[in-house]
Amino acid sequence: MSDGFLLGRVTLRFGAESHEDLRNNLSALAFDRDGNIWLGSDEGTEIERLRPEAGGGFGDHERFDLSDILDLGASDSDGEIDIEGMDVAGGALWLTGSHTSTRKKPKGKSLRKDLKRLAKVERQPNRYVVARMPLSDGAPSGPGARLSMSEAGNTLTDALREDPHLGPFLHIPREGETSLQLASKENGFDIEGLAVRKGRVFLGLRGPVLRGWAALIVEIEPKEKSNGELALKKIGYEGRRYRKHFVHLGGMGVRDLCWSSDDLLILSGPTMDLTGLQTIWRLRDAADLKDDTITEADDKALQRLFDLPVVRDVDKAEGIALYDGLGEPGLMVLYDAPAAERKPDGMSYLGDVYRLPKR
Repeated sequence: MSDGFLLGRVTLRFGAESHEDLRNNLSALAFDRDGNIWLGSDEGTEIERLRPEAGGGFGDHERFDLSDILDLGASDSDGEIDIEGMDVAGGALWLTGSHTSTRKKPKGKSLRKDLKRLAKVERQPNRYVVARMPLSDGAPSGPGARLSMSEAGNTLTDALREDPHLGPFLHIPREGETSLQLASKENGFDIEGLAVRKGRVFLGLRGPVLRGWAALIVEIEPKEKSNGELALKKIGYEGRRYRKHFVHLGGMGVRDLCWSSDDLLILSGPTMDLTGLQTIWRLRDAADLKDDTITEADDKALQRLFDLPVVRDVDKAEGIALYDGLGEPGLMVLYDAPAAERKPDGMSYLGDVYRLPKR
């Protein structure tokens, strides 16, 4: 259990212009070298920055629209980015969209219309973003770069479409076909974590979880092209532009990642949209991984650190980052669908900080 690991809570104070949707949909966080906290949500195309305050917590909220920084190549009508992972490395902010398709929800007003909605799976081009943006004085300091776009998403999904494990989950129906791409929260392809180290980008997948056993972390190494786009280096077996790291997380998928020295901390949780176990794991010496790997739960390289409290329908853990502001090294955890007690007033949000067990 986590009770013995909870160090305390930290207040995030947002600006008066903040919408309630922002606090209800936090999905990613990262700290920069100046101690600012960067936040992403699964709504819209914006990122948020809060600066540390003298009395503790974070405030001085500022919002940045990614459409002013990145060439999204898509209009506002192409939807949200659905930011699900963030990290700061080499003086730049990295982020990833979910790369998911989505199924329409029933509205409960018309049976016939609801049946049609449940049969419709949509793809939103803005979700296919992996990008980096230089930072200076707590703000993006120049145009960012992103993985090159393609008809099927981007160069990452193009590379994975022929993969024997992930390709079937990235099927894009051609004109006249009736088959549907698996949607997010239905064990479909869904990125929900990002951690960067020395140019290597690790992407945690909420789905698919193969055979209810193997969660995946996809590793890539982007390189910047002259036109400001990012390409993928050949780093894998037989010239592949990615590596795959399979981890046994008790049937759960990856919900976020962050580095702790040479180890990779993993937040796991349910693949589907339901209440379930949420756990922090340590993948030892992940920085030394050089090829495709499989790590089982009883392997000494994979350590289960602690479980987070399970509260039905609320406090869905989605973002983690190292934080030492409470007197000792800790791990900050932020939640989507936060419980009411996490919003003590109209502008604040309370995040948890947990003690990390010794290695």
